[in-house]
Amino acid sequence: MGVCISHEYSKPSAQQAEILQDFAKFSKTEERPPMAVEHELYDYRLAEEEQDDELFAVVCCPHSIGFDRDKLALIDLDPTSSTFCTILSEIHLTSNGDEPGRMNWAKSAESLSEMSKLARRHIVVPCMNSGKIYVIGFEKERFWIEKEIGSDDLTRKDASCPYAVRSLPLKGAPVHVSTLGDKFGNGKGDFLLIDRRTWEIRKKSEPTSSAFGGDFSLQPRHNLLISSEWGHPRLLREGLSPSELENVSESFGSRLHVWQISPPKLLQSIDLDSSDGSLVVAVKFLHNADCNHAFAISAIGSSVFHLHMNTLSREWTADKVAHVPSLKVENWQSDEMPALLTDMIISMDDRWLYVCGFLHGIVWRFDIQDPFRVSLHAKINIGGIFESSPEVRVKTANAMEDRWWLPPEARSLPRGTPFRGGPALMQLSKDGSRLYVCNSFYKAWDAQFYPELISDGGQMVRVDIIGDEMRLNEKFLVDMKGQPNGPFVIRDIKFLDGDCTSDSFL
Repeated sequence: MGVCISHEYSKPSAQQAEILQDFAKFSKTEERPPMAVEHELYDYRLAEEEQDDELFAVVCCPHSIGFDRDKLALIDLDPTSSTFCTILSEIHLTSNGDEPGRMNWAKSAESLSEMSKLARRHIVVPCMNSGKIYVIGFEKERFWIEKEIGSDDLTRKDASCPYAVRSLPLKGAPVHVSTLGDKFGNGKGDFLLIDRRTWEIRKKSEPTSSAFGGDFSLQPRHNLLISSEWGHPRLLREGLSPSELENVSESFGSRLHVWQISPPKLLQSIDLDSSDGSLVVAVKFLHNADCNHAFAISAIGSSVFHLHMNTLSREWTADKVAHVPSLKVENWQSDEMPALLTDMIISMDDRWLYVCGFLHGIVWRFDIQDPFRVSLHAKINIGGIFESSPEVRVKTANAMEDRWWLPPEARSLPRGTPFRGGPALMQLSKDGSRLYVCNSFYKAWDAQFYPELISDGGQMVRVDIIGDEMRLNEKFLVDMKGQPNGPFVIRDIKFLDGDCTSDSFL
């Protein structure tokens, strides 16, 4: 993958020292399991070729009410351009209410240095409500529908509710798509393999199903795949009720599954505590494929897990390395408000982990250069329940427990625009300097917690990473309010030349 450097630690500031102390209870500094390769940081600056800044992004824009078709749009990210922060082109999907999940390019680069050279001409868009999978062609700012895989094609495979897309950097390798339901819409985790030449669903040699489906991550060098569990698709479509929060073990999955990619085989299932590990929304390997490490986050449990393999026993372990406590609140739909973690991103150099709390309205930055001793490094407030609903207040907080989790001061967007909703999904520039944040997770949940997001449309903002600080960029704002045939929300972000979540390095 390129040059690796061992990590070095600078002396922490007084504030960081306090944070490190708060995290000491999660640390595993002694008796660590043996690993083939100790965790090392990829030095982005020593890449074979300097990577250019991202100039364009493809964003997923579901129609918030469902009266019109969802769309994909090409956004200008170049601050020197006269069309900065505007839509350059777009394409509408074929039916109303598709509800796209996590899209991705059909091809993956083998390494960081190959990312900008890769011709990315097809993006695969799974749709959670309609059960369709679109293959969207793209070239020279123009979109077209190359292939539409219908829900009937999934039903014949006893699958429904496609959610996430990942690609392997191997010639002839299929595109992997995770699904959340069976043909009747009940919970069932599975993977569809889409041929990149014909765009047909391949027949699998072995079954790859689990009780629940969710997100997943690929590590082709070690022939490994790790998947997570969400819950029954109906739970997503009906919103989140207090009873489900009280009975998480009955409502959501709380297991991680380690698979062999080819030939497909379940190697191990890891049980997480249901109070901490329910609805694991995201799981990601480190970019450095020499290192057997991954991270995962849970939405309901609001916890961060470090996944690592013992190279002697080949057994995987999931350690809880951080937990965002629920806040005791008043004038809300429940007495306690979870952070509801909805997305995470690992920086290209594998040093930083960004996690967003949809309800608390915070993006946290964790230092993961030692994955056994994770520490909170910084945070920034972007919207959230407390800005959306000023009547909701935090009750007397535990100063020691909550001081690093409480929302900081409110922040205005460019031109005084309020941020509707909370941080939901993110994308990070390859050099780790720009974090793009949008505010839609799933429309039923958007509507339940942030009605103004549904009525007025979604937004995308940019957070600049400057040294140890996270600053909201005062010039960048993509606002879907007033869009023709809208309102639309913004959900997922992919850069044209790859990003921190698009590729699985070999």
